[in-house]
Amino acid sequence: MNVPQLSRRLAALVAATLGALVLSAAPASAATALPTPGAPVATTVTTTSITITWTPSAGPVASYTVQFIVGMSSWTNLATTTATTYTHTGLTADRVYTYRVIASPTADSGYTASAASGYTYVTTAPLPDSSPPTTPGTPFTTVVSTNAATVHTSGSTDNNRVAAYWVQRQVNGVWTDWASNSVSTIYLRDLQPATSYTVVVVAVDPNGNRSPRSAPLTFTTRATQPAPTCKVQLTNFYTGYILTMTVENMTAATTLTGWTVTFTMPASHTISSSFGGAPVTRVGTLATATPTVWAATINPGGSAQFGLIASYPAGSGLPSGFTLNGSGVASAACATA
Repeated sequence: MNVPQLSRRLAALVAATLGALVLSAAPASAATALPTPGAPVATTVTTTSITITWTPSAGPVASYTVQFIVGMSSWTNLATTTATTYTHTGLTADRVYTYRVIASPTADSGYTASAASGYTYVTTAPLPDSSPPTTPGTPFTTVVSTNAATVHTSGSTDNNRVAAYWVQRQVNGVWTDWASNSVSTIYLRDLQPATSYTVVVVAVDPNGNRSPRSAPLTFTTRATQPAPTCKVQLTNFYTGYILTMTVENMTAATTLTGWTVTFTMPASHTISSSFGGAPVTRVGTLATATPTVWAATINPGGSAQFGLIASYPAGSGLPSGFTLNGSGVASAACATA
C-alpha cells in the first residue's frame, strides 16, 4: 500500500470514529417531551396574593410557564420563571384562582415542552368580617334510604357570602359538625337502618363566622328489605302519560346488577321522550327498560329512577305487568304507586 492510499485509509477511519462519538452524544429525540412538573401547591395566601410552588421537571429545563384561570375563562399565561415558585399579586379577596405549570427545555437539548401539570384551586383570604350569616331555614329531607339521606335547607344570607352549610348532630349532648357542602343540599352517608336522627343546619361565611342553628329536623332511615324492589307511577293526561319507574335496593348486603324492568306496552303507543338512566326498547308489545353502564349497578341503600313520556290512541289500554329482573333478585312484580 503506497503513502496516498494509507493516508486515505487513515482519514476514513478517523471520520468513522468521530461520527460514532457524535452519535453517542446525540440529544434526545425531538419527539421527547420533558417530564411533567408537579402540580402547584399554595404556600402563602393573603387577601391580594397567592404564592405557589411545585416539584421541578426532571430534565434540562430552561424555564416554567405559569398559567391561571379566573372564573369561567380559559387558561392564560401568567408568568415565565426559572424558579419553582411564583407569587401572584394584585388579586381580589375571597376569589378562586386555578394554577398549573409547563416546563420548557433548554435550547438544542432535543426535548420539547412538558405536558401541563395537574392544576390547583386556591381561594384568596377574605376581607375582615365579624358578621355571621342569618339562621338557615328549617331543614327537610328528600331521599332517605337505609344508609343515606339528603338534607336541604331554604338557605341563609350573609353580608359577603355563605361559604358552607354544616349539618350537625348531638354527640354526648354536644352539637357536633357532621357533614357539609358549599350549597344548601347536604348528603349524609353511613347511616344505620331503621334509626332516628335529629339534625340542625349551620351556615358559615368565608371568615368562619357561624349562624345560629336552624330549627331541628328528625328523620328515620328505612328498614332493610330481603330483596330489591321496584315501583311504578303512571300519570295519565288526555292522550298521553308519564311513566316513572323506580328500582330500589334496600337490602343489607345484596348488590343488584344486570337488572331490567319489563312490561307490556301496546304497539300503538308512541314514546316521545325518556329520562333517567334506563332507555326502553320494544319488541312487539314487550317493552324492556335496560340501564346504561353508570346505572347498571345499584348498591345496598341505592336506587335508580327513570321513565318515559308517551302518547296513545283513544281506547287503548295503558302499560301493565311491570316486572323487575336481575342478579340478586328473583323476577318480582313492581308495585303501583
